[in-house]
Amino acid sequence: MARRKVSWQVWLRRIAQTGFAVLFFYVFLQAEYRPINRTGDHVKLFFEIDPLVMISSWLASHQVASGLLLSLVILGLTALFGRWFCGWVCPFGALHHLITSLRNRTAKQKIATDGYSRWQKTKYYLLGAILVAALMGVNLAGWFDPFAFLYRSTTLVIYPGLNDGTAWIFGWIYQHDPSIGSFKVASISEPVYEFLRHTVLTNAQPYFYGTVLIAVVFFAVVLLNLYRARFWCRYICPLGALLGVAGKNPLVQIKRNEDACNQCRVCVVDCQGGADPEATASWKPAECFYCWNCQSACPHEALTFSIRVPGGKP
Repeated sequence: MARRKVSWQVWLRRIAQTGFAVLFFYVFLQAEYRPINRTGDHVKLFFEIDPLVMISSWLASHQVASGLLLSLVILGLTALFGRWFCGWVCPFGALHHLITSLRNRTAKQKIATDGYSRWQKTKYYLLGAILVAALMGVNLAGWFDPFAFLYRSTTLVIYPGLNDGTAWIFGWIYQHDPSIGSFKVASISEPVYEFLRHTVLTNAQPYFYGTVLIAVVFFAVVLLNLYRARFWCRYICPLGALLGVAGKNPLVQIKRNEDACNQCRVCVVDCQGGADPEATASWKPAECFYCWNCQSACPHEALTFSIRVPGGKP
């Protein structure tokens, strides 16, 4: 049976994911020291909206920086609307989502492997260990928080690779001076390269010890998405676990039209979190990223997300 066209909710989510990924990279570039020895604006933005950073900092120091109070808004919205942050805002989640989409698997294979697994509880145990460690003054959140992980990997692996790769490509064009007919490619590439040097690239790329280890861990985490959809988000991410606890009983819940559903399980094919959306009773909101893939994919329009009135039916 042919699948439905991608819904407007999915397109909106994709736009949001792309926008926040671009914002993360922009904020990352602002962390570079300027001639006046100051960073750009809002370099701490993603850490300030991170509830895991706030709670671990509070447990370790018994005080909270005022900027981190923004994360309380995220926790409050998660309690009301579920784990939407992972599906719409998190740039690391967007990267995992992108790599997951590259998997070459049939719908039948995805249905067989991508449902909920008891191993998804691992992230909750890791969250507990991180919070206990914070209480004892040990900072494990800095190793496993998704923003810290992505920022560290971008600093040590992605950005140096982008910087060197771009310099090599434009350097090759400059040296070999290729042409298309009478048109010289360098006449365009040089102004573009000059623009990138002043806006994105760095003139003196620093290198750090331990880069190889960070690169191996980063690429291993990313490539695990080819094994299981959004592997990090399902099994490891402590921030996702915290948001899962906060959003375990949200107002926005999935509803299945029993008369329209024919148990085809197409909704499970692209479920990113293994939330088991095929039945209202088995749906796991703590694992749902509210990506809207299930509703968009259903050929019978049997699934909807709706507001659950407290004390009533969804």
